[in-house]
Amino acid sequence: MTFAGYFAIFFLLAIVINKGFKSITDPLFCMNVIFIFFFGIKQDVELTEKSELLLFLSFIIFTSTAYIISKRPHKRIIGFINNKNAAFHKFNIKPLRSKQQFYLFLIVLLYVILDFSFNTWLYGSFDKAATRFYYRLPEKENVPTFLTIIIFSLYSLSSLILFVLSYNNARFKTNSLYLNLSFFALALAAFPRGTRGAIISLLIIIILANIIVSIKNKKLVIKSLFLNVKLLFPASIVFLSFLALSSIRNKEIDNLEMLQKTIAEMDFSESQKEYNSAEGDLLLIDYNKCIETFGSSVSFLPLNYTLKAVLFNPIPRSIWKQKPVGFGVALTEVKFGGQNFDYEYLADFKWSNAAGIAGEGWANEGILGLILYSFLMGLYAGLLTKIVNTFLLSDNYVSLLIALLCFLASLLAIRGDILSAITQGLYPILFFIVILTILQPFVKYNYKIR
Repeated sequence: MTFAGYFAIFFLLAIVINKGFKSITDPLFCMNVIFIFFFGIKQDVELTEKSELLLFLSFIIFTSTAYIISKRPHKRIIGFINNKNAAFHKFNIKPLRSKQQFYLFLIVLLYVILDFSFNTWLYGSFDKAATRFYYRLPEKENVPTFLTIIIFSLYSLSSLILFVLSYNNARFKTNSLYLNLSFFALALAAFPRGTRGAIISLLIIIILANIIVSIKNKKLVIKSLFLNVKLLFPASIVFLSFLALSSIRNKEIDNLEMLQKTIAEMDFSESQKEYNSAEGDLLLIDYNKCIETFGSSVSFLPLNYTLKAVLFNPIPRSIWKQKPVGFGVALTEVKFGGQNFDYEYLADFKWSNAAGIAGEGWANEGILGLILYSFLMGLYAGLLTKIVNTFLLSDNYVSLLIALLCFLASLLAIRGDILSAITQGLYPILFFIVILTILQPFVKYNYKIR
């Protein structure tokens, strides 16, 4: 264990003592679990005293800031969401009819079809798109930004639909047909990404919906989950996907026939050893590399390097070739032994790495950057936590879904890189609010006519 990992365990225990089983719906609890998994437990890597202390300092700043901010009233933000609740009062939670569930499933199916179509075009064939995983690079360059925005927005919407179907199923005991079909379709779309987390996150959405209903109905959470036979189908899909993705890790799969053969011949125990050896202390190793490299053999990046990447990210690169890029690709350049941080050069990188808030903060001008970005991410996580704790048990779908998006965004805050955490977490929230703003006049107009 790292020193910061021990502190994270202590903080976890404090949350459990204070909230009991409700702790599992507290973003601070979940963020600490994620931190322990990626930065608390070490297997083979040896951290220097400097690395240990800087990691501890970053985590203390992040956690204490997030906790303090989550306890503030934030009247404007809470008031804004309450106003949306009032405007969409017809969206108060009630049982969904079978036809309504079917329409929601069709939206999920539309996303899956568009996702496979987009990636088939991007990678050159369906076989290549379905077996792209980690190693294959797209054949198309200069992909229009609006296409990726559409696909990502539909994915976010599909995740919300999965939650709504699961919540409705758990609370009102409705038929689980369209829930299972939606989950299976999303799992098929997520599998070619090659990440086990992409599959597991779908199950987390379903489990979270069941936990919220259990807490709302004042039932034992553990009992509700383990005795819920409806969870067997999604859990089985996740388990099988977990085995399959472990078996193909670090293997180049050229087509669906090779994929089928690799999975059929998989040795799970050996695959898991290979996976762990490839992943293992990966984030801690990259964090330690940042501490040992930046400021010594590699010059520090400017203090605002990450901040500029976050602020200017919405601008299409086709308009601004020198648009700042995230820290992840800069770290990839360093890992390959280079020191060329020109934005246009780094923009051609097809993959990136992460070193957590502490590693990325340190690369941004040393101790000053570590303190600054730990504080800023603590502010961000604290606001998300406040919204989740206020609205996660809401009886209106609008505020409940905003809380869910904030909860999912909080899970991304720890691992990094920071730009990816913000774009994948904050953008879906903003997209959902924009959709609500567009729909609000039509909802009012319809209500007045009736």
